[in-house]
Amino acid sequence: MPTVTGFVERRGRAKVFVDGEFWAEIDAAVAFELGLSEGVELSAEALSEARVAGERPLAMTRALNVLGYRARAEGELWERLERAGYADGTVEAVVERLRELGYLDDEEFARNAAREKARRYGPRRILIDLKRSGVDEEVAREAVDEEFAGNDEMEAASAAARRRYNTGERSDALARRVYGFLARRGYSAGVCAEIAKWYREGGSWE
Repeated sequence: MPTVTGFVERRGRAKVFVDGEFWAEIDAAVAFELGLSEGVELSAEALSEARVAGERPLAMTRALNVLGYRARAEGELWERLERAGYADGTVEAVVERLRELGYLDDEEFARNAAREKARRYGPRRILIDLKRSGVDEEVAREAVDEEFAGNDEMEAASAAARRRYNTGERSDALARRVYGFLARRGYSAGVCAEIAKWYREGGSWE
C-alpha cells in the first residue's frame, strides 16, 4: 500500500512525498481535509482522487492567470497545465469547469482569431496557426471558411504585397520575393503566382 513519507507545507501549498519520492504539490487546506500526513497509507485509486482534489484549486488559479493575458484554445491551455506538472484528471476537471463558465470556447476563439489574422494573413496560414493553438481541425477550418467566404483573396494578397513592396521595380528576383512573402502569409499558390507575375511583368491591379 502506498504510504505518505513526507509532507512539507508552505504558503498554502503542500508538497507531498509518497514512498520516498515526490508525488505532487497540492492545496494545503485540501490536504488537511483529506487527512494527508506522514505515515498515512492510501490505495492507488485514493491517491489519484486526492491528487485531483488537491491540485484542482492550484491548477484553476494558474489557468485563470494564463487566460488573463489573452484568450486560449482548450488544447493550448491543456498543454500549459500538463507542462506545469498537473495530472491528466486535474487538467480535465479544470478545462471542463472553465468551459462551463464560458472561459473556454474554441469556436468563438477560432472565429475571433481568424477575423484578426485575416487582416495580415491568408487562409492557409490562419488554419495552420489555429491548429497550432490546439483548435480542432474541423473547428478551425469552419472559422477560416466563414471569415473568407465574403472576402476576395486576390485583393487581400495584392494589398499586402503593395504594402510590403511599394516599388516600381519589375524583375524575376522581386517576383520570387513577393511569391515567398505571400506564400508565408498563407495565400494560395495560384494567387501568389498571379501577383508575383505582376511584379515580374507589370500590368494592372484591376
